[in-house]
Amino acid sequence: MRRLSTNEYNEACHLSHAGFAAPISVAIKMRQKIRPLLFRLLFPIHTYWNRKPRQTQIDHLSLRIEPRVFDPGRHFSSKILARYIASLDLSGCRVLDMGTGSGIIGITAALQGAGVIAVDINPEAVRLASSNAQTHQVAAKMRALCGDLFSSLSPSLKFDWIIFNPPFFPRPAAPSLQAAYNAGDDYGIIADFLQQAKNFLAPAGKVLMIFSSDMDLNELQNLLARFHYRVAHCEIKPHLFEMFYLVQLAAR
Repeated sequence: MRRLSTNEYNEACHLSHAGFAAPISVAIKMRQKIRPLLFRLLFPIHTYWNRKPRQTQIDHLSLRIEPRVFDPGRHFSSKILARYIASLDLSGCRVLDMGTGSGIIGITAALQGAGVIAVDINPEAVRLASSNAQTHQVAAKMRALCGDLFSSLSPSLKFDWIIFNPPFFPRPAAPSLQAAYNAGDDYGIIADFLQQAKNFLAPAGKVLMIFSSDMDLNELQNLLARFHYRVAHCEIKPHLFEMFYLVQLAAR
């Protein structure tokens, strides 16, 4: 998949209302309609495999997964974001991995040379991320903290990259595992994140997020405008049932 510059991207998208969202193909739209049925059919299998700890393999990373922690091996967004980070030179960079889950993003960033703070509201995720960091011998580069967004961080901390694979669904937020899926009414969690993130960016720092065509992209673009972010770079990653948008944001 070709990487587009911001200007090329905007031109290709005809400056769509979402600002960073390319038109969705008819094939993907059709697949989106049948996906809920497939999920209902496969849900018993998903529940069965989630009943106990296990290992998941993503490229060169083998991660331990716990039943009440988001499994990156079963979600395309985690794989796409991790592979993108693995392509970056993060030597000497300070990275914040927001919503770390199993730790895949923070571990990948640490392996690329970054010093990482990983945060999750789920204490089980924090313990798991720390354990996985030890397994991959990056515990000295990655510190995991429990907190609600930026609440556990000192206001003096500044990061070159703040990376967030956000919850995709505008449903009421819930504790533990559901926090990985539900972003609150009107994407309230994403709004809170965007409002606070710029206070923790270094002068040339960037926010890196991944969005899905399953989300209300117009509403997300409204949030970016409300909190004064510009899209510095975007890459489109079409997948079987949806399109993903890797979006680098800079504070205006």
